[in-house]
Amino acid sequence: MRIDQRASFVEYVTSRGPWMLQVALRLCRDRHNAEDLVQTSQTKLYAHWTKLFAIENLDAYVRTIILRTYIGNQRTGWAKRVDLFPTHEDLPTAEGMDHETRMVLRNAVEGLAPRQRATILMRYYYDMSVEQTAAALHITAGTVKSQTSRGLDTLRTALEKTEQRAA
Repeated sequence: MRIDQRASFVEYVTSRGPWMLQVALRLCRDRHNAEDLVQTSQTKLYAHWTKLFAIENLDAYVRTIILRTYIGNQRTGWAKRVDLFPTHEDLPTAEGMDHETRMVLRNAVEGLAPRQRATILMRYYYDMSVEQTAAALHITAGTVKSQTSRGLDTLRTALEKTEQRAA
């Protein structure tokens, strides 16, 4: 890699690093895992940096790397064996939402399967279309729809149970 390409990579990662961490935090729910996910994603990005000058939307490409790396990590045995007790104070807060509601919603999202969480976040948090989500995750539009539907059903059930316990 030439010096000017290396400098452009460093510039991109420096300027978009906080955004990459926010994407990872939404998926991982804990700062340490999110930082690892960002570092792994940046390594993958660096490996392909010389070929990326023709890409129209680099942020979308990077978000896809982060999402695929996250889902790949969730498939390994390590993710099932290790419980790192996520720290909720590391996550960004939703504006205009009281603390209790925010915690209930966050716990419900944490209960989703990794692919369901990814599709819900991409569709509703990042406001991506079914087709954009399918392309980012390399799955069919039908899979995006079914994972989103199942994820929303799981969220509804979890929120109804929480509501019933509170009553």
